Order: sequence, then structure tokens, then C-alpha cells
Amino acid sequence: MVVVVGGGFAGFHALRRLEKTLPPESAELVLVNPSDYLLYSPLLPDVSAGVVEPRHIAVSLRQQLRRTRVLLGRATSVDPQAKTVTVTTTEDGGAVDGEHVQHYDRLVLVPGSVTRQFDIPGVAERAHGVKTLVEAQFLRDHLLRQLDRADALPEGPEHDAERRQRLTVVAVGAGYTGTEIVAQLQYWLGSIVSCWARVRPADISWVLIDLATSVLPELGPDLGAVAMDALHRRGIDVRLGVTVKEARDGETELTDGSTIPSRTLIWGAGVAASPLVGTLGLPLQKGRLVVDADLAVPGVDGVWAGGDAAAVPDLASPRWSPAGTSQDQPVTPPTAQHAQRQGAALGRNVAASLGVGRARPTSTATSAW
Repeated sequence: MVVVVGGGFAGFHALRRLEKTLPPESAELVLVNPSDYLLYSPLLPDVSAGVVEPRHIAVSLRQQLRRTRVLLGRATSVDPQAKTVTVTTTEDGGAVDGEHVQHYDRLVLVPGSVTRQFDIPGVAERAHGVKTLVEAQFLRDHLLRQLDRADALPEGPEHDAERRQRLTVVAVGAGYTGTEIVAQLQYWLGSIVSCWARVRPADISWVLIDLATSVLPELGPDLGAVAMDALHRRGIDVRLGVTVKEARDGETELTDGSTIPSRTLIWGAGVAASPLVGTLGLPLQKGRLVVDADLAVPGVDGVWAGGDAAAVPDLASPRWSPAGTSQDQPVTPPTAQHAQRQGAALGRNVAASLGVGRARPTSTATSAW
């Protein structure tokens, strides 16, 4: 019994490789996932901007993984000694309706990530995430509703404050998610705003904020400078070295003391590993599960991990050393490209543990396809 927890890029490609590699009689394959589809999350900003239909980024897991039994639910705990995973299932409204204990012989932990949260007053209640299909579509509808309301306001200075609030968008996080969502939404709203009689593109204000000293710091200073220039040319107000102090109804207060009138706060301040890995009592590196170069979890029999929830060693980095400790080794970033390659490596190495093929470090993995 091979159980994979998580149906994202890593889990999908692990099972895809296992289905291709393992003879049907050698193992039963089970996927634990809250939904029955693989979400192509890099295109969520395009869904918010109406460029891509939601159905085009949701891939049916049952259609693509014909030999895999899909168990809908969330893995809430793992018992490595008993080799079991506890899965909680919910009703449509979100209420818990039961628990299922799933046995495994081999376990692949790829539960992915969640939006990084901070204890900032008002953010949990008022900020919009862009992590799921529901959130992406809700944000799109919310922005259209703000245009409708602003356009319907009577003329006159007594309505200027509300109009400014409805036509100002604040986005937190100048990394991949925040920068892309602002760029996509600004282009989209600018292209459709002519449909409203009293709103012009120049009336919509965009503010991108981040505690970092540059936009897209993951890409290095040169590409970050290019991105900053592009954002400025589009008229986007980029404020670095600050973040949200408090989100209130109709305004966002920043840590530099300034206040931005706005009814739209988009939260794209990074991701954190799934809370599941923190319940395992295993070594973590910056919140992600420590794994070996072959993606096995050290000291735990029959368990592998990868994707956003694992601190996968970056063997291609010049800073990586075979003599280094897990806490000072460079790790791969939580991106879809790395998760896809790691998924292929996970499938190959789990199959090798069952006597089919040979295990290799993830850096030597070929294309997941």
C-alpha cells in the first residue's frame, strides 16, 4: 500500500511515475487530497483577471490517475510506528463528518503549503488570498463589484472618499504571487474599465507593499530592478520596507504611519509549509520537513517527502556540501517546477524501495513527463 498525501504537482507526478513504473499487482496506490483535481496554481492570477477559465486549471485526478484510489479529505496526523494516516472528511459546508485511518507500507508526504499568516489586526478578516480557485474567483467578483459601486455613486465631493476607497487596491507581498497578481489585475481592469461610464483607468490606484528592499528578491537584484521599472511605468505605487500594521474597514494602516484608503487588500506575502508537518515531531528546517537527497525522511521507515512542505537539498547549489548539516544546507524554493521534478524522483525512489528500478538523488531526476 503506497499512500500519497497531497495532490499538488509533487503528489500528482509521484503517482504518475508510480503508475508507469509499478506492475498493477505490486502495490495499491492511494491519494489523500481535499479535492479531486490538481490545481495549476501558477495560473490563479489569470483566473482572477478573467484571462483563464477556472476549469482550464483544474485537472481531474481520477481521469489522469486511473490506477489510484482518491480518498477525499485532509490528513490530520501520521503515526510512523503504526504506519497509519488519519484522514478527516468534511461535508459541503465544511463541517467535519468523520475520520478514516488509512494504513500504509510506503508514505509520500507532499501536503503542499498554505498562505503565510501574520498576527496583524484585521488581516484575517479583510484580506483576500489567491491560493485556491474559490479565492481567485471571489477576488475577481469583488473587484468588479467595486467598479459597479464606484460608477453608481452620485457626483459630488461628499462621495469622493468612498469612491477613492473602492478604486484603490492594496497588495501585500512583492514576491512571485503579489507582483504577478498586481500586474495581471491592473492590465485586466485597465482593459475593461471603458465598460463603466464614470470610471477611467487613471481613477484606479494600485499599491504594492513589502518589507523587502526590492521586488522579486528571488530573481536577484538585476531582474528585480527590471521588474520595478516595469511596475513604475504602469503607474503602480511600490512601497518597500513597510508592511501592514492594521487593516480596518475602508483603510489600511502601514508600519510607516501612513494610511491608504482602500476596500481591497490582497494578501500574497508568501507561503508556509502545511501545518501537518509540524505535528509529526520530526526535524524541520524553517518550518519544512528535513529530507535526504533521495527525499527519504531520515530515521523514519518507509516515509518520503517533497514539494513545498519539505526542505529538499539543492544539490546544484555551490553552497551544498555532503558534510553539511540539514540546518545549514541550501534548499530548493517552493515552486511548481521543483515540485514536479521532485514528484518524479519520489515515484522513482518509492518504486525502487519495492524492488522496481534504482533510487537516485532528486538532482539527477529527468523530466516528470
